[in-house]
Amino acid sequence: MTRFRTLIRLAALGALVALLAACGARGQPRPPLRIVPDTVRQTTATRLGDRVYLEFAAPDRDTDGSTPGDIGWIEVYALTTQPTERRPSEAFSDDWLDVASLVAVLPVRSPAAPSADLLPELEDLLDEVQNRDAVTGPVAFFDVVQGEAVTVVEHLTPEALLPVTVGEPEDEEEDEDEEDDPDRVLPMPLVSPPIPPPPIRSYVAFAVSSRGRLGDPSSMVAVPLVTPPLPPDPPLVTYVATSVEVVWREPPTFRLSLQEAQVEPPTLASSPVLEGLRPSQYVVYDVAASGDPDVERPARLAAPASEPSYTANDATFPDTRCYEVRVLDYVGDVDILGDPSPATCVVLTDTFPPVAPTGLIAVADTVGITLVWDGNTEPDLAGYMVLRGTAPDATLQPLTLEPIVGTTYQDTDVAAGTRYVYQVLALDTAVPPNVSPPSVEVTEIAR
Repeated sequence: MTRFRTLIRLAALGALVALLAACGARGQPRPPLRIVPDTVRQTTATRLGDRVYLEFAAPDRDTDGSTPGDIGWIEVYALTTQPTERRPSEAFSDDWLDVASLVAVLPVRSPAAPSADLLPELEDLLDEVQNRDAVTGPVAFFDVVQGEAVTVVEHLTPEALLPVTVGEPEDEEEDEDEEDDPDRVLPMPLVSPPIPPPPIRSYVAFAVSSRGRLGDPSSMVAVPLVTPPLPPDPPLVTYVATSVEVVWREPPTFRLSLQEAQVEPPTLASSPVLEGLRPSQYVVYDVAASGDPDVERPARLAAPASEPSYTANDATFPDTRCYEVRVLDYVGDVDILGDPSPATCVVLTDTFPPVAPTGLIAVADTVGITLVWDGNTEPDLAGYMVLRGTAPDATLQPLTLEPIVGTTYQDTDVAAGTRYVYQVLALDTAVPPNVSPPSVEVTEIAR
């Protein structure tokens, strides 16, 4: 028993020594940590007519989390390809980048740093871009700040719409049996072959460090290069004191929603063979309030709608409004906006007088005649004008040269025993002011 316990103790001691020895042992060497600019995120692409707006956030850190990041510039590439049954979409690869077009080079600086001279590597890149034939259009160039929102605008030239093949073309396999038997009848499909999908233009952006190290590419975003929907005719714009109404005629290519047929029960459960296209919608813009469309995406005034009208409940004077309308079609999950309609511009001019004052009463006392009336509620009210005449053939004349702000007035320039007739007008702040209809007449005899 003693010998058995001794063996157990020796085994335990040996295991402990082996464990301690293993603590300092070296394993397989790990690859060095690769610190590069963080990935460009929040990438979206929107097509408006012949422009594509690529929007994303400039990185503000490196992949190890350090801020501000070592980011020299951002490169944006685009490529048009033709989807096929075997290759319905594209993925970023070296082959994709080899044939893609450079559409933007954006120098990046930290928030606290002022605009600085270009890095030598960036100068070489710009020289290369400017000296080559940019068949797909000019390369955008402007500096951005780390962490800020960025918009790159690409004009779709005819060359940019032509599909390019990525990598080696795929060889179609030939069936030797079919070549050996020319009289063989090939099976025919029971339905028409599918319509080939439209070309797509894909976009990728990535940040580059000051030493020329590339960060990981952004998520690839794509827009289908379908024929954009036709625009409506110029809209008709009318307005009243508080709102602006915009209406237009429906274009011939506008997709309407399908009306479900009313079927009397009982019916068999069924489902459509082909999913119908989503109906078109309208998007309204105010060109006068928008920025440069070559710099930023125009902001829509309201959510897309199917009715050919729009009401703005923010009429202010004097404002200039220029309304244009685009048709929005949906291709899968992508929005396709057509060219804008011709814009209709109006200068909102205040020609709308206040309502007539109400509640006018006149009270005579030993001092004169006091007038009191109810106040108007117009937001642009400037004041009131008091008119007076003598009965019975009263010709009313203003008693004041400037509008009265309050809703009372005391007429002290009266003669005892004389019957006076009064009315009140309301005036607004327009130049010249709009004048309301007169209030009801009131009469009073001075004491």
